Amino acid sequence: MIAELDASIEQAAAVLGVYTFVLAVALLVAGRVRDRRIAGVGALVFAAASLGCGVADTIEMLLALRAVQAVGAAALLVGAFTLLDAGGRGRRAWTATAIFGFAAGPALGGALTQAFDWRAIFLVQAPVAAAAAAAAWRLHLADRGSGARESREAVDSRGSFGPFMALALLSAALVGVLFLLVLLLVTGWSTSPLAAAAAVTVLPAAAVAAARVPGRARTRAAAGSVLVGAGVLMLVSLPGADLWWTVVPQLLAGIGLGLALPALAGELLPEDTAEQAANLLALRHAGITAALILLAPVAAAQLDDAVAETRLEGTALVLDARLPPLEKLSLAGTLIGDIDPVDPRGQLEASLARARPEVDDKPAFDALAERADETLVAGVQDAFAPAFAICAALALLAALALLPWDRRVLAVAVGAVLLVGARLALPVSEPEPVRIADPCRPRDLPSTGGIDGALQDAALAALDRAACRFGSSREELALALVDSDAREDYEREYGVDPRSASGLLEGLLGL
Repeated sequence: MIAELDASIEQAAAVLGVYTFVLAVALLVAGRVRDRRIAGVGALVFAAASLGCGVADTIEMLLALRAVQAVGAAALLVGAFTLLDAGGRGRRAWTATAIFGFAAGPALGGALTQAFDWRAIFLVQAPVAAAAAAAAWRLHLADRGSGARESREAVDSRGSFGPFMALALLSAALVGVLFLLVLLLVTGWSTSPLAAAAAVTVLPAAAVAAARVPGRARTRAAAGSVLVGAGVLMLVSLPGADLWWTVVPQLLAGIGLGLALPALAGELLPEDTAEQAANLLALRHAGITAALILLAPVAAAQLDDAVAETRLEGTALVLDARLPPLEKLSLAGTLIGDIDPVDPRGQLEASLARARPEVDDKPAFDALAERADETLVAGVQDAFAPAFAICAALALLAALALLPWDRRVLAVAVGAVLLVGARLALPVSEPEPVRIADPCRPRDLPSTGGIDGALQDAALAALDRAACRFGSSREELALALVDSDAREDYEREYGVDPRSASGLLEGLLGL
């Protein structure tokens, strides 16, 4: 979606954030509507908006249609609660559907994207919603024929402040596994949508299984929040870019979700009427929206910085590699110049595949490629770490909002601490740091020998002199010489066009 619609990561987050924000507001209105036909109307609006989302050709159109989709979803959810009699005999079906649907979205979306396209996610929803509209209308006619009426009796909806805050904070924390983890897998690790979908099925499976665990509501809610926090905290530092490393964090977060969500919504906080259900759903989606507003800019800025740093480190690796001098600047532009935050690892891999046949020294090139990939993956992981840490803190705050804890919650907390500690104690395969050296200080040169080696050392020494004169690093100057965007950035930052004859001569001579 980011690539096809020329969108930023913040705009991609807004595709989710606009929906959750409008849904939260619309639910507050829909919850006060007593007409049982609201489900069918909402389903038709949702179906029409889904078709529009599936054919949108700009990010602005997609965002507008997502808002319409959310309005229809609010009406559909409130009407479905009433038709299911979720405040009574349909409680179990409502709870199971809410947990599974909440957690399974990323997996289903990834499978559809891999099989077809991201647009399929929206297009598939249209006939399903249309079928829901027909079913809702039949139920409405059946109820009207039997004289069934919705009870207007309202149960006291005033829950304590602790569970109210815990539900909002826990919903916000789940952005870590429902959005950030998927973004890391697909954008950061360049995992295929189907592989990412398979990996994140762990979360809904664990959530549905844990929802059947009995016990006091407050105990389950607090213990679940602790487990969500522990699972997300494990994602802060993963040993490597391997999907298996995400299994245990997802298991913990999924079990926590299955324990906490039904305990909070429906037990500690009443959910006996459509209006109460709408209010709790609005609270959950308001928490998600707030987290996206907070975390999407953090993740995007960190990823931008990581990619920019990787470009410099990759250039340093190229310049220091024991490769022929005439290949180096060309390789810097080919391998590093095309990397951007949308799919940096995938772009690097594609660039390496294109460049390898043109290089004579294959072993030296392969060593360079491995170092560049390791450096990029480490940088991307570090970029996501602050956002994961914030989500983990939100989940732990949710648990604290449910104080005092009983012995069972304390036991879960101690176990979670030990598990996270054991995980963090595992050795992490970190690449050797790439040093961006001061060009004004002497440094070791490749010294590959022969006339070519002597010419290369002389050229690199001249590049150092020019970079020192301009006040930049050697890597920034090298990138500016081979990449047009880097050249413009360099001229803005340092006030000189390194590609102009006068500018380059001035730098080389140190004038």
